[in-house]
Amino acid sequence: MRSLFILTALGVCAAASATDNQPIDTEEIIVRATPLGDVLQPSEVLSDEQLLLRTSPTLGETLANELGVNSSYFGPASSRPVIRGLAGSRVKMLSDSISTLDVSDVSPDHAVAVEPLLADSIEIIRGPTTLLYGSAAAGGVVNVTDNRIPRAPAEKSFGGVVELRGDTAAEERSAVGRLDGGFGQFAWHVDGFTRETENIDIDGFATADPAERPEDEEEGTLANSYGESDGVAGGLSWVGDWGYLGASVSQLDQTYGLPGPEPEEAGGEPEIYEGPFLDMEQTRVDIRGEYRFDEGFFESVKLAYGTNDYEHVEVEPTGEVATTFENDAWQARFEAVHSPLAAWRGALGVQFDDRDFSAIGEEAFVSPTKTEAWGLFLVEERDFSWGHLHLGVRADSTEHDNEILSDYDETALSAGLGVAIGLPSETEFIVNLSRTERNPNAEELYSDGAHIATRQFEVGLLVGPGATATTEDSLNLEFGLQRETGSVRYDVNFFYYDISEYVYQDLTGDVDDGLPVAQYTQDDADFLGAEAAAVAALPVSEGFGTELRVFADFVSAELDNGDDLPRIPPWRLGANLQFSQANWLAGLDVIYNAEQDDISSFNTEAYTRVNVNLLYRLDWQGIDWELFARGTNLLDEDARKSTSFLAAYAPLPGVSLHMGVRAKF
Repeated sequence: MRSLFILTALGVCAAASATDNQPIDTEEIIVRATPLGDVLQPSEVLSDEQLLLRTSPTLGETLANELGVNSSYFGPASSRPVIRGLAGSRVKMLSDSISTLDVSDVSPDHAVAVEPLLADSIEIIRGPTTLLYGSAAAGGVVNVTDNRIPRAPAEKSFGGVVELRGDTAAEERSAVGRLDGGFGQFAWHVDGFTRETENIDIDGFATADPAERPEDEEEGTLANSYGESDGVAGGLSWVGDWGYLGASVSQLDQTYGLPGPEPEEAGGEPEIYEGPFLDMEQTRVDIRGEYRFDEGFFESVKLAYGTNDYEHVEVEPTGEVATTFENDAWQARFEAVHSPLAAWRGALGVQFDDRDFSAIGEEAFVSPTKTEAWGLFLVEERDFSWGHLHLGVRADSTEHDNEILSDYDETALSAGLGVAIGLPSETEFIVNLSRTERNPNAEELYSDGAHIATRQFEVGLLVGPGATATTEDSLNLEFGLQRETGSVRYDVNFFYYDISEYVYQDLTGDVDDGLPVAQYTQDDADFLGAEAAAVAALPVSEGFGTELRVFADFVSAELDNGDDLPRIPPWRLGANLQFSQANWLAGLDVIYNAEQDDISSFNTEAYTRVNVNLLYRLDWQGIDWELFARGTNLLDEDARKSTSFLAAYAPLPGVSLHMGVRAKF
C-alpha cells in the first residue's frame, strides 16, 4: 500500500509538547538510557514532537544536526551517524538495547535496518556508560526505542496513531500507523509503514568535477537515488507489578538505488534499470523481560534477546544479481541491578553475540566469516557531597573464523571513569576518562577485492603473507562545563582521543581491477575537538515563548606522523530560534558548515543550510491532531558532506518543502 499524495510546506527545528491554552514547552527532554536510570553524562534524546519534525528516511540524516553528530550519507536511503569524527563500528547501532543485526557497518551503502518513522525516541549515549553495550563504541551508542514489546499495562484497551507525510525534493509518499491495547495482564502492539521516493532534486550537477562529469548527466537531479521501503511488526507482553515478559516479530523490506558514477555496461548488455540498486529483507524476532524484586541483593534482572534472518542483493543495471549478502545473527544480554552497597549502586551483566556473515558473487569483497563473542560488564555510581562518581569496566572476547584467511581471536579490556563536581552558581564540572580496546571487525580484517560502492579495491589487515592485526586502543579524555541559571543554560565540552593502532584505509597509489587500492592499516591517531551550546529564553510577552539556541562543534583528526585522515567533518556553527504560543510552534535554523580541506579524501566547500518549521496541535472529534510542516535548504545550496564516500558525486537535496499530519486516538 502506498499513500496517494505528495504534501508540501515549511520546517526543521526542535519542538516539544503542547497543551491547550499554554505555550508549547520547548525545553529539551532528557531521559536516562541505562538500567540504572541515572548516568553521569545524560543522553541526547529525540522524542515526541522533536522527533516528529526531524525524522528523515535514514537514521544518519535524522540525527545529523545534533551536537557533535554528522552522517555518512551514501545517498538519501543509506546514512549512518558519525559522532566526533568516528564512524562505522565505532558507533554502535541498537534497536531497543540490542544490535540492529544488519551489515551497515560493513559498507556505507548498506542501510541501517531501523525505521525512524516507527521510533518512540532516539538516544545518543556517550561516556563510560557506553561500556554497557560494548567496548567498540568509542564514538558512542545510538539506541532507537519503540513499544513493540510493551513494558507496562496498556492505558486503554484500544488506541493508535496514524501519520501521513511527504516532501517535494524526493517526492516522498509515506504512511505509518500503530495500534496499542491490552486485556487483563496482557498488552499488545502492532505497527506498519510504507514509503516511496523518487530521484531527489539537487542544485546543479551531481558530479562535482566537470572533467569527470558524463556528457548525459542531468542537471538538478541525483540519478539513481530513488527508494521504496515497507515494514510490519507485532508484539505481545505479559505485564504486572513484578515486571514483564514479551516478544515481537518484525519484517523490513527495502529497495533503493545506489547513486554515483554510472558503471560500465557488462558485455554490452542493455540496461533495464537506471543503475545498480540494493534489495534488502530482514525478519527479526525479539524477546525482552524484566523481573523486579521486592527485597534482597538485586533490585531487578533483565533479559534482552534478538535474532534475525537478513539478506540483501546488489543488482546491476542489467538486472543481474552481482552479490548476495547474508547475515544470520543473534545477540543476548542479561543485566542485573543490585541494591545499594555502601552507597554504591550499579548494574552488572553478560552479553553474547553470534554472527554468520557471507557475501557471494562477483563483488564479494569479504569472504564468509563466522563471529562469536562474549562480554562481561559492570557499571557503578555513587553520589557524594561534592558531586557524583561513575565507573565502568568491560571485557570482550571476539573470535572471527574466516573460510579462507587466518582466524582472529583476541580479548579487549576497557574501563571508564566519570566525575561530576558541583560548583557555585548552579554549575557542574564534568571529567570523563576511559581506556577502551576494540577488536577489528570482519571487513577490516578480511576485505580482499573490488568494492564498487566505495570505488576502491580494499585489502584487509590479515590479507597477504605475514599480515597481522591487533586491538585498537583508545585513551579518551573529556572535560565539560554545564550551567543552568535563570533563563540561560549552556554546555561546553572539550575532548581528546589518543588512539593506538587506529584502523583506517590507506590509499597506496596502486591500482587493481581498475580501482585504487585501499589497504587497511593500523597506526596511531589523535582526535581533538570541542562542542558548545547555549540556550536562552527571550522575554517577549505573556503567553508567548521565544527561545534562542546557538551551538558549535569542531573535530580535528590526523595520524601521529601528521598525515590527514579521510572523511572527517568540518567545523560547524548554528543558531535555532523558536516561537511558541498556545498550540503553535514555529522555528528557524541557520547552520553554517565550513569548508573541509584538512582531510585525505574529497575536500568540500562551505555551505549554509536554512530551515524553518511549523507545528500546530488541536483536539477535534476526540482525536489529537498534529499538523506539521518544514522547509529545508531554503537557499538551495550545493551542499556536500565531507564524511561521505560519495561527496564528489552525491550532494544533499536541494530546497524541499515537507508537510504531514498525525492523528492519535
